[in-house]
Amino acid sequence: MSSLPVNRYRRRSSDKKLDSDTFGNDFELFDPWTDINLSAPISFRWINQPKRQKEHKDKIAPALQLPKYGEKFRVKLDISDFDPETIKTTIEGRLLIIEAKKKHHHNHSENTKEQKIYDLPETVYEHADADHLVSYVTSNNLLIVDIPLRNREHEQRYLQSSSQASNSHHLLPYGQYRDQSFNYHHFHTSAFTPKVVDAEEHKKKLQMSVPMKNYHPEHIKVSVKNNDLIIQGEHISKDSPYLGKTYFYKSITLPPGTQTDHLQSHLTQDGHLQIEAPFTEYIPKN
Repeated sequence: MSSLPVNRYRRRSSDKKLDSDTFGNDFELFDPWTDINLSAPISFRWINQPKRQKEHKDKIAPALQLPKYGEKFRVKLDISDFDPETIKTTIEGRLLIIEAKKKHHHNHSENTKEQKIYDLPETVYEHADADHLVSYVTSNNLLIVDIPLRNREHEQRYLQSSSQASNSHHLLPYGQYRDQSFNYHHFHTSAFTPKVVDAEEHKKKLQMSVPMKNYHPEHIKVSVKNNDLIIQGEHISKDSPYLGKTYFYKSITLPPGTQTDHLQSHLTQDGHLQIEAPFTEYIPKN
């Protein structure tokens, strides 16, 4: 079992602009569907901006509605030799297409246009929401393409759980009282398979597990941003080395009472990322 470090970040308040020091120079933990509400980072050049949330007739939890996603696939590509104003990013079928012109040089009368095509992994293609693709260029000339993924199994579990909300015995371990502003059904039915168990000295702890079978410990990053748990897995592809790096992200908002400062993570031999943190039951204010 390999112990993994936990990175901790704080999301800034809504009255401050994001800058290059917020989540690191490459905006590694910037989420375009949630953090954009704080106002756009100062040095961003948007290619495909996040679309505004549309009304949904289906009764789906706010955390499952667009534009907030719990999973996404990211491509990160160095475009130092290309003109950012000419970049286009689109998805056609299962292909991610990136087009751009090289920067003008004195010995060329016209910029040279190049196209890079990436065949999306099957697990990404099946769940990709191509209409809400987001892309932008950071201050250090990195093109970031974020493809949101819909977890249909999570949605189905959530809807089934919500229909049985009156019989919520599965939520009793979270405490007799629960914060009305937090969606415990959404959290409990997530892909993190959470559960609250007894710990030493009559205390409790929150346990979660995420399958990471195809990842080595050095390619996994565990982060906490405010009260959001973010799992990042770097995908190493020998077939398309020219495309830069690709990543898979899973994230979830942790319930009130989770002591994130003491959160720990371990990768088991059978490829499961186990996460746990002390948990204190919610006590309503009088």
